Amino acid sequence: CRGMCKRCGGHNGRQIDTEEKVYEDLQEIVGGYIEIPFLSKKFLEHDIDIIINEEGKFIDELNAEIAVVQRGTNSILDIVYGNCVFASHDAEGNTVSLNNEQMRIVMEELNTDILLSNKEEGKILFVKALYI
Repeated sequence: CRGMCKRCGGHNGRQIDTEEKVYEDLQEIVGGYIEIPFLSKKFLEHDIDIIINEEGKFIDELNAEIAVVQRGTNSILDIVYGNCVFASHDAEGNTVSLNNEQMRIVMEELNTDILLSNKEEGKILFVKALYI
């Protein structure tokens, strides 16, 4: 399976390759049990999945990586924490590789950085913005 990985503190768009044990490899990359949430209509229309750690929001060591932002209002609707993988799926729901067009869409959609600040913890982070 060929996908794109966004690693904590890393560069967006790193390509990954996994062998036959896709589920276990994905768990290792995201650091726990996996979840595939709905993030955007464009990703849905192009069969693009984002695979994240289902408990990422509750793990203190994980940084915010992607902010889901409402287009027009710039309101932050959700935040993805920790490593994530972008992949696709077949008709049976199996995780499969992204094709070149899907990879282009992911890179295009995550092309903007925004600044997040947490006044309580005194943290300031630059994260990728996914506008929906």
